[in-house]
Amino acid sequence: MRMRTICQSFLPAASLVLLLACGGAATAPGPQAAPASSGFTYQDPSGSGWILQKNLASSDTHLILDVIGPVGTKGRGIGFNLQSDGTVAFAKLSAAGYVRDTGVFKLQSTFANYPVEPTLLAGGVKKNGTLLTVGIFQKDRYWPAQDLGQAVCQIAIDFDPAKTAALPPGTVIPLTITKAKAIPAFIGDMPADPTDPNADWNSVAYYYSASLVPVQISVGTLTTK
Repeated sequence: MRMRTICQSFLPAASLVLLLACGGAATAPGPQAAPASSGFTYQDPSGSGWILQKNLASSDTHLILDVIGPVGTKGRGIGFNLQSDGTVAFAKLSAAGYVRDTGVFKLQSTFANYPVEPTLLAGGVKKNGTLLTVGIFQKDRYWPAQDLGQAVCQIAIDFDPAKTAALPPGTVIPLTITKAKAIPAFIGDMPADPTDPNADWNSVAYYYSASLVPVQISVGTLTTK
């Protein structure tokens, strides 16, 4: 009788140990997916030269950048190449494509008999969409040079749901100006009488042909969020 009582009291304890060993322990969690980005932020650059500055009309997924020149200076145009790593998309802003005219530079001739001439405004992408190239210039030297301390044109960068979203939040997206040239205010003295068939245009021709001068454009920091 004593042996039977011991066996009966032992069975529930053994069953509990077996239960804890087989099914009672918690399983380790599987690998979790990395968090996806839902937008980006842009920190304006510092400096007193040419800069790409965030426009207030920007959103978390559509960044509009104002191209602004040095305060207190004048000029006649700017052109540049902006390189990305391919994780964002350069966006079209107008019928002209990837650059928007803000009305600072005079893109038409002063002569009324050329009302439909093309303007010196262009923008496009190269290298599978990773390189943005834009340019905006005054076409007619009769127009005076314009104030550069304001948005002379605009470009835009879009959040790419397929590529940008795959980046973890807090990732810095590299943006680099690979080349930039501008036309300065002075491009040669005009002849005293431009209508004179014997007028000397050598000064204008020389400076105009050598007028595109290299400049530096500072780019801010683009970060996913």
